[in-house]
Amino acid sequence: MSTPPRPRPLAHTDPPAKTLLVVEDDRATQSLYRQGLKGLQGFRVLLASDGLQALEILRTEAVNVLVTDLDMPVMDGFNLIARASQLYPHVPIIVMTGLGESQHRNTPLQLGAVRILTKPPRLSLLMDEIRAAALFEPSGLVRGIGLNSLLQLLNWEGKSCTLTVKSEAGMGLLYLKRGELVHAAYRDLEGLPAAYEILTWDRPDVEFVDTCRVEPTLDLPLPELLMNAALILDLRQPGAEGS
Repeated sequence: MSTPPRPRPLAHTDPPAKTLLVVEDDRATQSLYRQGLKGLQGFRVLLASDGLQALEILRTEAVNVLVTDLDMPVMDGFNLIARASQLYPHVPIIVMTGLGESQHRNTPLQLGAVRILTKPPRLSLLMDEIRAAALFEPSGLVRGIGLNSLLQLLNWEGKSCTLTVKSEAGMGLLYLKRGELVHAAYRDLEGLPAAYEILTWDRPDVEFVDTCRVEPTLDLPLPELLMNAALILDLRQPGAEGS
């Protein structure tokens, strides 16, 4: 009797990698992070040397956790935290600093950071904090409902929130205050051009947090914005110009 074939083990598939952004201007500390954080499984690590570089990365990458120094050139950590917590409230922020509490006065926490750790870092503690921060869940994940329908629902409810919209085209952000779309951002686009780009995406996934801290750049009523986006989408259809 022939021996039955052994069952093949199931192929191992790693979960999608989360993205960690580390902002640090000191090259030696950058090297420490680059080597030490290799043990942080399930994460890819991006590095920036100042707050301005970090904001450029946040604009184009879906970052899950942000770790930043405070004392940096070009744009320091205080300004980065204020800006990032305003534009990307879904991204938890951890501070690594050599400044004492008498110097930073817990200002980073008031600006939106979730944790302050003291340099030099104990990498095992830092990795534990990063893993914990990565468990942060937005207020909601929306699938199976069109973006336009979701926006109309939020409009009726008068919600203030920040939407992270993900599609094959990339990641964009929509900001609503009292149900009205007040700002949008997608890569290098902001305001109306970004709004129309995002509103024409087909069946995106949407996450939202119940906060909106941006200053308004849009003043068109939501129904008008949605109607204009529908017209733009129609014009993109083959043969639309000749119709």
